Amino acid sequence: MTAGPDCYRAARTGGLAPALESLTAALLPGALPYGPAGHAVTTATVAASATHAWFDGVRHDREPEGERTPAVAAVPGGPVLILRRAAPTAVGRPSAVPHHAWLSGLAWLRLGLSEALRLSCMDYLGGRRVGATATLLHQQLVKGTVAEAVAVHLEAHAVLRALDGEASGAAERVHRLITGADRELVRLLGASGYVTGGVGQVADASELLADAYCRQEPPC
Repeated sequence: MTAGPDCYRAARTGGLAPALESLTAALLPGALPYGPAGHAVTTATVAASATHAWFDGVRHDREPEGERTPAVAAVPGGPVLILRRAAPTAVGRPSAVPHHAWLSGLAWLRLGLSEALRLSCMDYLGGRRVGATATLLHQQLVKGTVAEAVAVHLEAHAVLRALDGEASGAAERVHRLITGADRELVRLLGASGYVTGGVGQVADASELLADAYCRQEPPC
């Protein structure tokens, strides 16, 4: 499956919105994808062009009158929508794309965003000095946090290549690993990690993807 690696590259270089559109076009063309609790994290382009709803691995007719938009997240790369709809009452048709394939693709996407976050942190911390010479990036605790993030990213690559969309449990574990790494990386940025439209907001939107589509408890 190339959809995951392709959207990983799109996320790492272009941001969340282009990567979501790339993944949806590859796996669920014409669909508005909803997770188990009826939440969707998508873009206005996907929402406007969708002809049907994909509800946790089952295809349903679209019901625009029942769709609500609780929030719009303005993040680098373009805004994303957070939609909500009630669970379908009619029986749907099994989709050719099951839940675990979509979840695996999202893990690839989030991995690209997380690696971009790590690089942003390294650039930021490498340019800020403590005292006359040392940079924040060379402080022991900072180096340790960055090294742990690198280890998480390497592990995520290995797991995703091995499962190739075949197991929800393994993909959900990758989502939890990425969420943990992102939270630690954002902390390294201090107040700058919480600027509107900054990388911290991208990390928050990325975590929303896991919350919306994982069947287990939200990563913590």
